[in-house]
Amino acid sequence: MREDDITPCANLATSLPLGKTYGFKTEEWIQKLQRACTEKGNLLFVAEEEGRLAGFVWVHTHGAFLAAPYLRFIAVDPEYQGRGVGTLLLKEFEELTRYLKKDWFLLVSDFNTGAQRFYERHGYQRVGELPGFAKEGVAEVIMVKKHEDRD
Repeated sequence: MREDDITPCANLATSLPLGKTYGFKTEEWIQKLQRACTEKGNLLFVAEEEGRLAGFVWVHTHGAFLAAPYLRFIAVDPEYQGRGVGTLLLKEFEELTRYLKKDWFLLVSDFNTGAQRFYERHGYQRVGELPGFAKEGVAEVIMVKKHEDRD
C-alpha cells in the first residue's frame, strides 16, 4: 500500500454497509492504516482496476493468538464485487503468509452471511463465535482454513 492509497482505502472501509454498522469514521481509519503501514507484522495490499481502487486487504502475520496469520479486514468496492477481486485479495493473504505454516484465521460478522459463504467456498470453516466482541448485539464468527503444511 502506498501513502496515497490510505485515504481511498479508509473511504471504502467507512462507506460499506459493514463500516456503517460498526460506525467506522474516516479519520480514525486513516490513522489506523497509517500506523499499520509502519508497524511490524502488518501487510496491506490494494487491488486496482484501470487505475481505480477495487479493494484492499489488511493482514496481521501473527495476529491470531500471536502466532498465526489473521485477516484483519478485507474490502471490495461494490462496483467490483462478483468480479474476483475478493478472491484475489484472499489468495494474496494466504500466499504471503504461507511461509508461516500456520492455519489462517479471520472473523466475520454473524449478519454478513454473504461473506461467510465466500470464505466457506475458499476452504474456511466456522469454528466458533464471539458474541458482542466488536459490537453489542453482533457475534463475530471465527473462521479457520487449515494450512496443508502446518507443523
